[in-house]
Amino acid sequence: MIIGIQIGETSGAAVYSKGKILYAASEERFSGKKNDSNFPKMAIQRAVELCDVRVNEIEKVVIATIHGDAVKQLTNVSSYSIGDWLKEQNQYWYPLIIEKKTDVDYLKVFDDKVEKTEYKKLLEDVLSGKDREAAFHDWVVREVRNIWDIDENKIVFINHELSHAAWGYYGSSYEDFEDVMAVVFDGWGDESNASIYEYKEGKIHQIKKYTNYNVGRIYRYITLLLGMKPLEHEYKVMGLAPYATEYIYAKPLEVFRKAYDFIDGEVVVDSDLKDHYFYFKNRLEGMRFDGIAAALQIFTEEMNKKLIKFWMEKTGKKKLVLSGGVSLNIKANMEIGKMDCVEDLFVPGSGGDESHCMGAIFAYLDNCGRGNEIEKIKSLYLGDSLGETDVASTLAKAKNNGYVLQKKLDAADVANYLSKGLVIGRISGRMEFGARALGNRSILADPRNNEIIERINKKIKNRDFWMPFTPSILDEDKDKYLNNPKQLSFPYMTIGCETTEVGKNAIKAAIHPADKTARPQIVTEAINKEYYDIIREFKKLTGVGVLLNTSLNLHGYPIVRTAKQAFHVFENSDLDGLLINDNLILRDS
Repeated sequence: MIIGIQIGETSGAAVYSKGKILYAASEERFSGKKNDSNFPKMAIQRAVELCDVRVNEIEKVVIATIHGDAVKQLTNVSSYSIGDWLKEQNQYWYPLIIEKKTDVDYLKVFDDKVEKTEYKKLLEDVLSGKDREAAFHDWVVREVRNIWDIDENKIVFINHELSHAAWGYYGSSYEDFEDVMAVVFDGWGDESNASIYEYKEGKIHQIKKYTNYNVGRIYRYITLLLGMKPLEHEYKVMGLAPYATEYIYAKPLEVFRKAYDFIDGEVVVDSDLKDHYFYFKNRLEGMRFDGIAAALQIFTEEMNKKLIKFWMEKTGKKKLVLSGGVSLNIKANMEIGKMDCVEDLFVPGSGGDESHCMGAIFAYLDNCGRGNEIEKIKSLYLGDSLGETDVASTLAKAKNNGYVLQKKLDAADVANYLSKGLVIGRISGRMEFGARALGNRSILADPRNNEIIERINKKIKNRDFWMPFTPSILDEDKDKYLNNPKQLSFPYMTIGCETTEVGKNAIKAAIHPADKTARPQIVTEAINKEYYDIIREFKKLTGVGVLLNTSLNLHGYPIVRTAKQAFHVFENSDLDGLLINDNLILRDS
């Protein structure tokens, strides 16, 4: 067995054995802290329990970074508020970069954020002057050996970018990688923020890395400038972008284009640019928020397309995989998929740092020349199934609290309720890995009904009004609703897609209100029969082979893991019903 561990932005753990990922989950699902960056003790414990991991069977424990930062770990960046991010800019980066002060101490600026008890020894090491990377490395080794009494040589640290690239290749649907180029777009990794890879002689090879491709970092700090939370709300900026007209976004676009360009295979940077917050703050002040969002999105698409065009032509590759945090930008991915030089594009699920727990395992095996052992990942349903006790106690509580309980419902029953306008949470089967709910931890609704958008946004999830939902579409109906001439694969909601005229009208509640694009999930009977059956029965009733899908969680919290958590969402929202396996809890009859 090989254990993969991601520590940092959305920490998590995975277990691999005999060619397969047996289990993978993020720590946030156990702690309830969105994007939890702490050492994933609870995720590891659950993985050990479910996969029956025994210390004598562990081949390696692989960690998805080489140059970890103890200071970043101590301050628990995932807990930062917008105020904390502004504080970082004004009290740390501005004095350090703009004023060129040399006595700025990050730990003093964020003394109130430092985990002084949980990370006592790590803090002592840093305060004693120990190198931050060495302190992080030693802390990780201690944490791993607190769980398993294993030799230190069984703990392997994997390059951050290679882990992303390995997830891109081995997490894709491609059988043969020889004609596939991988591009990793990141805010920052171990050595770079963009890197290019090819696969030859049975291994992944890096052919170029960039240390100044700061598109991801710019997106992060423009998110902050717009009053939203970096490392969490970038998708909201992307969702806001289509509302602006060219008249509104033209001037801010000039600012971004002057800051960065990509020419003849190299990044060109404005000589006046010293940082990625104050530079843009000074130049964008007074410009409209939606215009800034649109300009940022267009700039991101332009930069990514220029880089990809250059390297696809230089390598002669025809197929492409994307990974890294910027690969979560589905609208940029949509534009990349349209490029003439790209015959096919695949973007694996959750290409941000959360997937390192699996990417690091694949990178380790690839390094050892054992990539051929890895079986294709057929789905991201890699987490917990519902426990019998959890289900039974939740149903009993629902009944005691006066809710209506219906048992042994079939797909037709559920589809009937959805067709009548009910909004229903569904928790069944194994939990999805990553940030996207793929039907097993989802809120489902009728995609034809625009009134449902406001209900879900205001009364259930407190979502921003401009954000779209996802259409879960039957595989056999995808061409009816989606304009996808290259027949790109959409299993994980990682690529945007334009809709047909039928799609624009038939599933208007599940597509973007402004530009009518979709973030589709194509559902097949082979991968998720229960979910597929509900959509199929809904089609029998309505003629529409689509359901509106959004994640089952309250705003600001992770997607639920257990029936108990799902019931908490039900009681603290205006969901009409909660489907737990084949049991439906309703507010009234």
